[in-house]
Amino acid sequence: MNDLHIQKEIKEKFEALFQQHSDVIYRLCLYRTSNEDTAYDLVQETFVRLWKTMSSGKDKEVEKPKQYIYQIARNLIIDYYKRKKTVSLDQLQDKGFDPVASESSAELLTEVSLLKDVIESLEEEFRDVIYMRYIEEMKVKHIAEILGISENLASVRISRGKKMLREKFE
Repeated sequence: MNDLHIQKEIKEKFEALFQQHSDVIYRLCLYRTSNEDTAYDLVQETFVRLWKTMSSGKDKEVEKPKQYIYQIARNLIIDYYKRKKTVSLDQLQDKGFDPVASESSAELLTEVSLLKDVIESLEEEFRDVIYMRYIEEMKVKHIAEILGISENLASVRISRGKKMLREKFE
């Protein structure tokens, strides 16, 4: 095979991976950051890193592309929070944020925020499976594939994660 043919195959494989996984990775990033622009940036960086790996000839190292893509995204989210700085209320108001809201939407926002905070407080192994199962509505089999674990272990983590959530809400 010549180099041009190999490059074409790599490009087609990358495009297929992007089509299959970009929406789910975006939702993961949006859920974890609560910011559309940041989520788009993280998705873009995830696939830039995937492309660099694939185009450098190291694509043979990526045996499980779905798992590899999720790991890149999770690492980027962790890096994002490490470098994120706190934003003052004044800065938020300058950007159009209005802290005054109706009681019902404020209550709902508080509950959603509380749930998200509680999920985020779980250890990563439980947080990821809870997110994938209940936010992304993935089947246990797919969760296991993505994380590179057995279906049984994925089910156990989901069960334990749910139990932890219940305990935190009590």
